[in-house]
Amino acid sequence: MEKSIYERLHEAIRAYLRHRGVEILEESWEHGSDDIGFIAMDEGELVFVDTATKCGGYDMPREEPDRERFERIASAYLAESEEEGLTSIRYDIVSLLVVGSEKALLRHRKNVLNERR
Repeated sequence: MEKSIYERLHEAIRAYLRHRGVEILEESWEHGSDDIGFIAMDEGELVFVDTATKCGGYDMPREEPDRERFERIASAYLAESEEEGLTSIRYDIVSLLVVGSEKALLRHRKNVLNERR
């Protein structure tokens, strides 16, 4: 069976994160009505990675950091996980704009809740 475009884009983001040395702990993690693309470890930080994808056009997909949703997800994950001794967590967004059959533009915004614009 052929993979959906969503599955292919998710795989591309996973490959990018792994290439950057990020250890993926969970994919497509859900709690109640909240979900997040990836939960990972990166240089000792627990990272919650939202994804935004778009096929075609010239603008990157809409990225909307949501502090309240992030805090709900982080709290629920930490309550359920066996991780101990964590000192920091981070909220990232990875966006992928497909511009051709084999071409895409990827943007990784780290720690989006603390960015200065």
